[in-house]
Amino acid sequence: MTKTAKPFAALLLLALLSAWSNLQAEERLRMAYSAISGAMLTPWVALEAGIFKKNNLAVELVYIAGGSVTAAALVGGDIQSMLANGEVVLRGRLQGSDMISFADTASTLVFSLMARPEITKPQDLRGKRLGVSRFGTATHAALLAALEHLRVPASEITILQMGGVPQILAGIDKGTIAAGVLSPPINILAKKMGLKELLDVGTLKIPYQQTTFVSRQEWIKRNPEAMRALVRSIVESIHKIKTDKPFAERILAKYTKIEDPEIIEEAYRIFAVNYLPQVPYPSEAAVRQRLAEIAASDEKARTANAKDFIDPRWVQELERSGFIANLYRR
Repeated sequence: MTKTAKPFAALLLLALLSAWSNLQAEERLRMAYSAISGAMLTPWVALEAGIFKKNNLAVELVYIAGGSVTAAALVGGDIQSMLANGEVVLRGRLQGSDMISFADTASTLVFSLMARPEITKPQDLRGKRLGVSRFGTATHAALLAALEHLRVPASEITILQMGGVPQILAGIDKGTIAAGVLSPPINILAKKMGLKELLDVGTLKIPYQQTTFVSRQEWIKRNPEAMRALVRSIVESIHKIKTDKPFAERILAKYTKIEDPEIIEEAYRIFAVNYLPQVPYPSEAAVRQRLAEIAASDEKARTANAKDFIDPRWVQELERSGFIANLYRR
């Protein structure tokens, strides 16, 4: 080797070692979101703003409609994390799964019960077909809560699984179903289409993990540093959403495929301003209430401890370190 070739070879070796080091540091992660809704904005922004990558996570984001189907993918190992409703964690753990929620982005039911124009009052729903995405999802919980509040017996309506929130709207529009629960921005679009809002379920303020990040405990135990990077990315994405409204609205429009700026702005106001927390602790209160509600029909729920369904230590670690507070001081 010549004298001039030796320094070049050394530099090349250093470059290769550096590239290999970066590859080793980047953790591959497949994550699913379970609905086309403003409630899913956090992972969308984390991906599009490069926040995952900044924290050495190579995240593949996939859409799997319905929390129950998404949970099956998590248990089966097809994904490592998901953003879905807490009901799937609760039901799964009662059946022996090691799923656990670690960060909530909405701890109440943010939905509207929307109906066709000819449905002028709640009692008109009797004998009609109503839509949810899938049984056991947040849409299902929101519909049952709405019916109870409006004093319409669930036994007097038929509930159909439509697949997703956009499909619920399409079903109402076509007359396949008379009504269904829709989340922002789809419910705002529905109002512009002339559909009638029978109830804003969010005003009931029911403790419920509408959207919570979930992983399996076995994966968390094997990948603590990836877990720290994931929760840091979630917190940074929330900060980005709250402090960069134009960017957040562009991403919301991209993923929901809604171009009307009024609809997007209202959806942003509802989720980013009203419901998205700066410090996204998983809600023990929501789990406790849901366990109490199903205890009559599920013996395991009667003796279950709500603390066993959540893992707040990762958010707590960031809050205690001052990381979250420092984000908002910039």
